[in-house]
Amino acid sequence: MPAFNPRIFSNPDRLKQIAPARLKAFLEPWKDYFQSRALDLAAWSTDDMPLEAIAGVLMNPDASVPEDMVNALYYVHETASHEAMDELLDRAAAAGIEIDKDHEVSVADVSVQIWLAQPMLLQRQHAETVAFQRSNFMYFAGSRPKKKAAELPSITDAIAKTMQDRMDNWFEVKRRGRNSRIFAFPRGEKIWLLVRHGMPMRREGKHQDDGESGIAFYRPQQHDVLIYDSVTDEIGVNAGTKGERELYLKVFGEALFGSEDYFDRSERYTLDPLRELGPDSMAHGDVEGIAGVRFVEFGRRWPGKISEMEIRKCEDLFKSFDENWEKRLTGGSFTHATFKFAFKDSKKERSVTIRPANIARYERDSDEEVIEAWLKARGFWAIPAGADGDEDFEVLEDA
Repeated sequence: MPAFNPRIFSNPDRLKQIAPARLKAFLEPWKDYFQSRALDLAAWSTDDMPLEAIAGVLMNPDASVPEDMVNALYYVHETASHEAMDELLDRAAAAGIEIDKDHEVSVADVSVQIWLAQPMLLQRQHAETVAFQRSNFMYFAGSRPKKKAAELPSITDAIAKTMQDRMDNWFEVKRRGRNSRIFAFPRGEKIWLLVRHGMPMRREGKHQDDGESGIAFYRPQQHDVLIYDSVTDEIGVNAGTKGERELYLKVFGEALFGSEDYFDRSERYTLDPLRELGPDSMAHGDVEGIAGVRFVEFGRRWPGKISEMEIRKCEDLFKSFDENWEKRLTGGSFTHATFKFAFKDSKKERSVTIRPANIARYERDSDEEVIEAWLKARGFWAIPAGADGDEDFEVLEDA
C-alpha cells in the first residue's frame, strides 16, 4: 500500500475542498472505523460535518486503520493536488463516469466522484502523472536486427499479468511483497511503463494517544518508470536499485521481444576520461583512420531537491575551456557527450554520442570499428578484466 501520510487530511480546510455530502459518501465504507474512534459519522448531517474531529482521527491513525481507506485518501489527495480539472473530466467522460453538473465543483470533488465510480481509473491517472514527471533514466540498447522495421510493442492485459507474476516472485524473495502492477502509456513512437510495487517493510517508533510509545510497521510503495523508444530501439530505466533495473530488462525483454537478454545490460561506456585526462583524451594518433577528434557537447545533471539539467555545446569545448577545463568539468553527473570525428578517407566529419552506461549513437555504421578502437584506447570503453575485446556489440542504428 502507499506510504501513509496521516497529515494528508489533517487540516480541516483540506476537507472543505470536498462537498459535505460527497465527503460523507466517500467515508461511508469506513464508518465502523470512525465509530471505533468515538466518531459516529451517520449521526451528523451534511450541513454540519465534524471536519475538525474527522481530521483528528486521520491525523492520529491507530493500528486498525483500514488499508483501503489509506489507499483512497492517498489517491484522491494526489490527483486533487497534481491533476488539472479538464484532464480528470476528460478521463471520466471517456470512461462513462457521470460527474455532477455543478459549476462550483472542485478538483477534489471530481477526484472523489471518480474514485467512488472506478477506483482503478484514478490510480491509473496517478500512475501516468508519475511516469511522465520522471527525468533521470539509464539507457540500454536493444538488439533489434538493423533491417527490421521499428515497431511499438503492445502490452495486453495478459502480457502485463505474465510480467507482474514473474516480477512478484523476485519482489517476494527480496522482501518487497507481491501484487505489483504495470501501467502502460503509449505515445507516438514511445511507450511509458510504470511499475508500482512494494518496498521492504519499515518499522519505526510512533507516538500513541495515551502518551506511550508504540511501533509502526508498514510497507512503503515504490514507482519505477521505463521508456521504450521504438525508433532507436533503446529503453530508459528509472529504478530504485540495480537489482530492480536488471529485473525489468530481463522481464520486459522476454515478454515483449522474446529474450531476456534483448537489452544489453553491460555498463560499457564511461565519460570519466574527460575529467581525468582533459584535452589529452582527444588524442588519436595511435588509431588508424582517424584524422581528428573534437569534444563538441556534453550534458550533466546537478543533484538537489529539484535536479537541474545542463547542456553545453561548442565547436571545440576543450579549446573554449583552455586551461580552465578541469574546473569547468568538475561537479555534476555526465549524461552524455558528443564527439566530432574527422576521417582520413573522408572530407565530412561525423558525430558520435556516448551515453553511459551502454549507448553509442553513430552517424554511419561503417565508422563503428575504428571509433570503437579509439574509445577503447582513450578509456571511454570500460573493458572488464579478462573480457574479450573483440566480442560482438551492436550499436544503435542511425540516430
